[in-house]
Amino acid sequence: MEIKSASDFVKMARGALVAAGFTRHERDGAVWFENVGRASARPGRAEARPALVLIHGANDHAGTWFAVAPALARQYRVLIPDLAGHGESEPRTGPIPLSLIVAKLEALLHDEGELTVVGNSLGGWMALVYTLRNRERVSRLGLESSGGLNRPLAVPLVARTRGEAMTILRAVHGPAYEPREWVIEALLARASDSPMLRLTELPEHDVEPRLGEIDVPTTLITGADDGVVTRDYSEALRAAIPNASMCVIEGAAHIPHLQQPGRFLECLTSIS
Repeated sequence: MEIKSASDFVKMARGALVAAGFTRHERDGAVWFENVGRASARPGRAEARPALVLIHGANDHAGTWFAVAPALARQYRVLIPDLAGHGESEPRTGPIPLSLIVAKLEALLHDEGELTVVGNSLGGWMALVYTLRNRERVSRLGLESSGGLNRPLAVPLVARTRGEAMTILRAVHGPAYEPREWVIEALLARASDSPMLRLTELPEHDVEPRLGEIDVPTTLITGADDGVVTRDYSEALRAAIPNASMCVIEGAAHIPHLQQPGRFLECLTSIS
């Protein structure tokens, strides 16, 4: 389909998950996508696939993972939530406490065994919170352009002018990015109506003092051109997590899983 608006892109991305074999689920106001959960290891015998959860960033939704989810589904049972207040998950209006985001993640993953948890941006921060609260459940951690430090990002994420919108978009997509008009318009619309503006309880979920407690194999995945979470920020985050490694992807910025999906998958498989 031709993409002429933000809603067109969302429809395309979520439709791509369904076309790849993912099923949309909804429970207690929470929406998530999940692929078929079992694979045949030998004729006549089925074994459960290991589980992997993909956590999107602020103002995003489950469909953002459409470029990498089909490949991951060959190895994992993949769960992709719309975080609380994002995508099609409630609440549709009013505050979105981070405690609610974490509670909904815990409810979704309650019956899972060991998990590989991967998060982008805000999703990386929430992956850290989840891991610190559920250390016995997480076996591997992937932090893509992740938050988690108590310091400002390199650019504000609210644009009120076209110039500000261009600065933000090139921080997210790379310095040579030339957005279509609908992309600029969508970002400007978020200045007055976006999930990010509704997030609350941020100080209460500061994980920086506890990063030294992360004791699972962790890989930070960062785009070489990320202008939101800079290389210095990512290096500081890596240094704070014992034995964490970093994978830098050339030709990507703040969303490597969309901008360089092949390299993202290579980095993700490096977690051991």
